[in-house]
Amino acid sequence: MIDENACPFEGCSFRKWVVSRDAELYSTWEEGRKAVGKVSKGQIVSGETGVHVTWEPDRIQVQQPIAELQVEPGDTILRYMYLGEGFANIWAKGRWWKEYDCSFIVEKNHAGCLRGCAAKVVAEGRRDWWVRVRTTEGVVGWTKAEDHFDCMDSLGGDDRCEKLNSTPPAVKQGKSEDSSDARRFVAPL
Repeated sequence: MIDENACPFEGCSFRKWVVSRDAELYSTWEEGRKAVGKVSKGQIVSGETGVHVTWEPDRIQVQQPIAELQVEPGDTILRYMYLGEGFANIWAKGRWWKEYDCSFIVEKNHAGCLRGCAAKVVAEGRRDWWVRVRTTEGVVGWTKAEDHFDCMDSLGGDDRCEKLNSTPPAVKQGKSEDSSDARRFVAPL
């Protein structure tokens, strides 16, 4: 499953970010990519868009009936992109549920459940989150987001990030790709 224009947590915002560790930039997030530049720790970039790729969804085993989802104990729910505050995109009983409140799920580390505790994660999936950034020099490229940037969270309350994002960006013109909000779906296993 590929979610385009993805910023997969509450408060996640495409805005000015601070590079927290050096990273290579690529021409695309897809296979066949070529290196187009680098960003260095401390550098300011503009986060433009993101792509969340779910290679394998989380497998969640139902332990108690959940009427709305029409699932019974022993059934499996597949969780794709986590959206924050317990919400996620899921697949249950042949139906897609977008931005579903999953606060009934117990995570593998025993955290997460806020009500009912009707299901538990039995296998964590594999996913990547790629982001397209633009440097102040106008270089545009893709990199995996994991631990590469500070100031992604607009709800973080970080004064440095708020100050950084209260001034207009100083970015030179550069070539940019189309950033549609489309999804590509591959039927679950």
